[in-house]
Amino acid sequence: VEDVAGRIKGNKPAKGLIRFISFYSGSNVFIQIQDDGAGINPEIIRKKAVEKGLVNPNDELQKSEMLELIFRPGFSTATTVTEVSGRGVGMDAVKKMITDMRGEVEIDSEVGLGTSVTLKLPLTLSIIDTLLVRAGGQHFLIPLSAIETCEITLSEELKSSKRKHLEYENQLIPYLSLREEFGIGGDIPQKERLIVIANNDRKVGIIADEIIGEHQAVLKPLGEVFKNLEFLSGAAILGDSSLALILDTNKLISKVIQNKNNFRTA
Repeated sequence: VEDVAGRIKGNKPAKGLIRFISFYSGSNVFIQIQDDGAGINPEIIRKKAVEKGLVNPNDELQKSEMLELIFRPGFSTATTVTEVSGRGVGMDAVKKMITDMRGEVEIDSEVGLGTSVTLKLPLTLSIIDTLLVRAGGQHFLIPLSAIETCEITLSEELKSSKRKHLEYENQLIPYLSLREEFGIGGDIPQKERLIVIANNDRKVGIIADEIIGEHQAVLKPLGEVFKNLEFLSGAAILGDSSLALILDTNKLISKVIQNKNNFRTA
């Protein structure tokens, strides 16, 4: 946040404004810290990253990729060391701690307007409305808030689809199979179920063997065994004492969309 003179020069109130916002989405809680300060110049970050050898001078980076460099160990754009900046530690430690909690942290910034830091953390214990589905002998739970529609699709259609895309509402959307993603074997039914999940304008299909129905789940944290499965946000115990895994739909959509974009540019 700029000093008083800088803010007045930029046609801003003399006092800076910092907002703390929290809200729920699916099986996660989001915490945002926003300011109306000077913002972060991504080109300055890029220049510093090139000096430190973190990126190649010829690399074409998106704005989000340049801001992500802030989380690199030892990275700092400060020219002098003070009590509050320039030590080059902090943001990498923050990201590691949040990642260990199966969360995410993102930064968005506009020069002259301000910066927003968003923390996404899984709910360690809460009750959420979900859709219970099955793939092979494994049950999965999908937060109802993320589901747009459910349809029946033939297995043969999936085998013939190119680049793992399906037609939905006159557009092609990417999809993933729970069987393939989690290495579930066994016989594939002739008719599978397509569950379309959405986040803003991004849509992804999930293929399951069967839709069992709505289920109010008590979300519990995952143990060490499932720590590295990034598409999961927790687990729940079903009425027959079996375990159902809860899908992290926000992370799943981001990963599938990213893989699709990487395929296009390859």
